[in-house]
Amino acid sequence: MHTPTASELLQAWERGAESSAAARGLWLLDASCEDLDAQALLALPLGRRDALLLELRKRLFGRCMHGVACCPACGATAEVDLDVDALRQEAQASDGTSMTEEREIRELHVDGREEPIRYRLPDSRDLLAMQASEDAASARRLLIRRCVIDAGNEASEADALPLSDAVELALARAMAEADPQTDLSLAFTCPDCRQQWEPAFDVARFLWQELHAWALRLLRDVDTLARSYHWSEAEILAMSPRRRQAYLEQCVS
Repeated sequence: MHTPTASELLQAWERGAESSAAARGLWLLDASCEDLDAQALLALPLGRRDALLLELRKRLFGRCMHGVACCPACGATAEVDLDVDALRQEAQASDGTSMTEEREIRELHVDGREEPIRYRLPDSRDLLAMQASEDAASARRLLIRRCVIDAGNEASEADALPLSDAVELALARAMAEADPQTDLSLAFTCPDCRQQWEPAFDVARFLWQELHAWALRLLRDVDTLARSYHWSEAEILAMSPRRRQAYLEQCVS
């Protein structure tokens, strides 16, 4: 993985400004994974994608993350400190399972079916397709059916696959077990009413929020230095963070 420069990160931030969370994750990986083209990034299993985003977050902002969530019962805020390395599943570490193994076709044997159901793990193409779904239930159904390659019967069109609710649930569980990095949940306890809940952790959304705040701070710094020293944006971004900060302190003094 390549650690993006300040200029590359700003470019990714600008490109993803009007994009969805799923697309923004791809823009971030496009800036940091030089060995993967656009199609390869789209085809990354979501667990591998999230593991790479966590590694990128560690390189950009360090291991420690600070999260805040609203209690679903009383609305109070609860805070939690997270460790990037603790969130990364061992099986999905950047140097772990090979890409070939992750993309392999898997089989699920279901009672009452002679042939196994063949499926693949979800990827970013599926997330992008789910954006048009009306609700969570239809989005999950679309995701499952997109990932099914062969339902073990004569149906060939994904939309026509005769999958019962029980089979869809079994497939969802099998996918989660095969790719545990995609199922990250955080444990919160409300400091006011003691309500406990476990919201899902969206790595791409969290990292983008951090990047957005960083980009706005950096652009303010660029504006300050450009006004004071008449340097171009490119010249200012080419400086190390330490040198930029030193010049900013001179401006204040």
